[in-house]
Amino acid sequence: MKATKLAGKGNDLVLELKGITFAQANTLRRLMLNEVPVLAIETIEFKQNSGILYDEMLGLRLGLVPLTTDLKGYSLPGEDEVKSGEYTAKSSVKLTLQAKGPGIVYAKDLKSKDPKVKPVFPDMPLVKLLEGQEVELVATAVLGLGKNHAKWSPGLVYYRQKPSMKVGKDADAKAIMKTLKETSLNAVSEKGGKLVVDDKKLALEEAPDTYQDVSKSLALEYSDDTFIFTIESWGQLSPKDIIGAAVDRMSTYLADFEKLVKAL
Repeated sequence: MKATKLAGKGNDLVLELKGITFAQANTLRRLMLNEVPVLAIETIEFKQNSGILYDEMLGLRLGLVPLTTDLKGYSLPGEDEVKSGEYTAKSSVKLTLQAKGPGIVYAKDLKSKDPKVKPVFPDMPLVKLLEGQEVELVATAVLGLGKNHAKWSPGLVYYRQKPSMKVGKDADAKAIMKTLKETSLNAVSEKGGKLVVDDKKLALEEAPDTYQDVSKSLALEYSDDTFIFTIESWGQLSPKDIIGAAVDRMSTYLADFEKLVKAL
């Protein structure tokens, strides 16, 4: 398999993966979505809440606040921890919130016991408090997996087959370019009266099939062993870390499978 970066910065990344099958591509996507551990608020002890949002509603909002995650410093909780609800410092971190109205309470008002764990979007509003209203709570963020709850999902991951385009000999370059100027498509240009296709730009097009609507002379084909992956992180981990963690999880599953086979 060969991986090539096509675009992206910050929490977004677009990769071209060559030399894999449909099954391998979908396995990688599912691993990134469901098997990459991130921190999210799991339990909350409300000491005071006189705001307009009930404890349950505010708890739901807190659970969906993305938290920066240090995978080297934390590990998934064991079965005993999950059953008892008593999490160790290795799998969880405490966050406190104390605020009084009037005003809006933001994610940045959460105070973490670990400076490496903090809200990804500090200006995310949690609740609006009126005069005399207040909120005080202690929350426990736990490392978890997206397959168990959406709040532990590290981001959005999707892929598509890599497109390629053939320009017919009867293509009317001027007419096609005139139509393309009225769209957001930019992978095709005109040079010396002929149409030229930029393969990289074509791979990044969100709707390449639209070219065939512009002209029948623009014929698209799709690869069966090269895929364009888009990873949009919610911010808990970088796209690179999401990929690395997914590969690590796959290696663990394969090692466990090998042990089971040898034990037969």
